[in-house]
Amino acid sequence: MGKKLVFCGGGNIAEGIICSLLKREVCQAGDIIVSELNPDRCKYLKNEYSITAVTDAQEVMVTADMIVIAVLPKIVPVVVETIKNVAAKETIILSIAAGVTIASLEAALGAEKKIVRVMPNTLSQSGNGHSAACLNSNIGAEEKQFVTKILNALGQTMYLPESMFNAFTAYSCSGPMWLYQMADALVDAGVYMGFSRSDAKNIVIKNMMGVAMVLDESGDEPKSRVSEMCSPGGVTIEGYRSLLEEGFSSAVMTSVDKAVKKANSIK
Repeated sequence: MGKKLVFCGGGNIAEGIICSLLKREVCQAGDIIVSELNPDRCKYLKNEYSITAVTDAQEVMVTADMIVIAVLPKIVPVVVETIKNVAAKETIILSIAAGVTIASLEAALGAEKKIVRVMPNTLSQSGNGHSAACLNSNIGAEEKQFVTKILNALGQTMYLPESMFNAFTAYSCSGPMWLYQMADALVDAGVYMGFSRSDAKNIVIKNMMGVAMVLDESGDEPKSRVSEMCSPGGVTIEGYRSLLEEGFSSAVMTSVDKAVKKANSIK
């Protein structure tokens, strides 16, 4: 790609993004520089990924095509002060700091800066799952393509208004929890029915993968597939009736609603 990326912060989330970028060959190791205050962390990142990792990257920020803010929200003001003094007008500032709005970044960096706010995919190691992104008005079509290429290394990209970010955090970023919990419950059910835990887990994993692939490839609504499986007086409709009686769908909807409300309450 030949674009220079500078990461402010070399923690786990930054490492996950770097790993995905290199694994999917979106960037070369020579394109990536990490600014990380911990010397031991710098040494680890250099050895693990053959990238440049330094305790002060102000000099390279001057020529960066993209600067990624990958620090805790409380540290963002300190990082922003550094970026403000060295980043070129053409540089894209991409922030993955939770809760830090585009408006606050514009106020700190300057309204003319090109700013992207991202809630990254939590399943990036699988190459599936969405990152949410919101662009300020200074980002053009070509720059949006660049941002999308970077984020698609993590999975898929969904452009949303900032007003949806809290809901996205609860529904998408926390979303795997509901599926892990469902898988765990099904494995326990299999063991209860007499299967070994290993066999039950293998059955559940392949069923979940198969269902995801069928829905993704066909575009069908899940409800239509459930209806197809529920033959009159059959085994599947009996299991489905029990789920309705136990309030399965209502419990899931309530759980998601509570998670979204919690996300909205965090300042």
